[in-house]
Amino acid sequence: MKISTILNIIVAAALVILCVQLVMSKRTPSAPADEAVMNAILSRTSVRSYTDQAVEPEKIEQLLRAGMAAPSAVNKQPWHFVVVTERQTLDALGDANPHAGFIKQAPLAIVVCGDMTKALEGGGREFWIQDCSAATENILVAATGLGLGATWTGTYPAQERCQAVAQVLQLPETLIPLNTIVIGYPDADVQPKDKWKPENISYNFFGGASDDPVTAVAAVPAKEKTFREFDVQTDFRCDPFTWFKGDGLLLCAGNKSSYNAMTIGWGALGNIWERGTSTITVYVAPGRYTHQFMEKTKFFTVMVFDGEHRNVLDYMGHNSGRDGDKVKALGLHTLYTDNGTPYFEEASEVYECEMIYHAPFDPQGFGDMPERFYADFKPGIHSLYMGKIVRAMRKQ
Repeated sequence: MKISTILNIIVAAALVILCVQLVMSKRTPSAPADEAVMNAILSRTSVRSYTDQAVEPEKIEQLLRAGMAAPSAVNKQPWHFVVVTERQTLDALGDANPHAGFIKQAPLAIVVCGDMTKALEGGGREFWIQDCSAATENILVAATGLGLGATWTGTYPAQERCQAVAQVLQLPETLIPLNTIVIGYPDADVQPKDKWKPENISYNFFGGASDDPVTAVAAVPAKEKTFREFDVQTDFRCDPFTWFKGDGLLLCAGNKSSYNAMTIGWGALGNIWERGTSTITVYVAPGRYTHQFMEKTKFFTVMVFDGEHRNVLDYMGHNSGRDGDKVKALGLHTLYTDNGTPYFEEASEVYECEMIYHAPFDPQGFGDMPERFYADFKPGIHSLYMGKIVRAMRKQ
């Protein structure tokens, strides 16, 4: 074989190898495409605390492209995205939504609006909500894939929030703000919640089981989360002014023989009397079934429920323990601290408190607001219960 022919073969082989390397360099080295997509979806979680790092313009464009790639009814694409990076406007949006105060620490927000000039006519008009929601989810997943953290904060259909946000952004009447996506680089490692629940699935008809014996067996989470203690002085993550005002907390009092739990929306965090004493104060009216347990107990627990277990708070808040076993009805699993204080395995955070003071409100000290409140409040005037936090536990 001639030397020139050999050289041609070597050059051709080198070109083939170079082309293969170039193609392979375009692929994600860490995972196949389908795995990368699933990782982004399953690792997405709400992030509410961010660093000072600004989000790069090219990443903002990628987020918007992801949003606009969402499906929409009749391909109307009835959305409009307002990108907010100015500090003054971000702060104003935080004031406009009572549950989005953390936006004041974020470098970026995207307000997803429904454009009524593009919405369907007649009975299909409300499909804009689904369309814009699909766009929102695309942005949230894309943010995770880009190494960002994001949270969806709802606006529509709360009219006061819609009006406040519209005023901040000077929106025309044809644009309805559906939500504000708060975005930034996370300042901590926030782990996603495992929301897989086989009992929420039916096959072919309601209640229908899968023909696949593997699928039919309830899946066990790959990593079971357990409670771990933490120091509230250094690792309490929430705003004390809004902690009680969110979706509510669960109060539980009693012992291994008898106890009751109820949803609470009032309370206070603080310290008193001696350094390092962290306290939770709760309020229970005498007409509530839990009141009798609070009057006798030395310890009580305050619990946070989130994700798939938020229905616990709704049920506990609308049903009385006098009328039936709420714990059994919800399928909760009761655990006990070393002090015998009950709490529930399904909670995400648990605070055990030792009672250090309790007393009923004294009407002699009321101003106009409590007088108006209690004028028609059948459960009666609340009692105050202050507890020293002796143990704080969080699912990890």
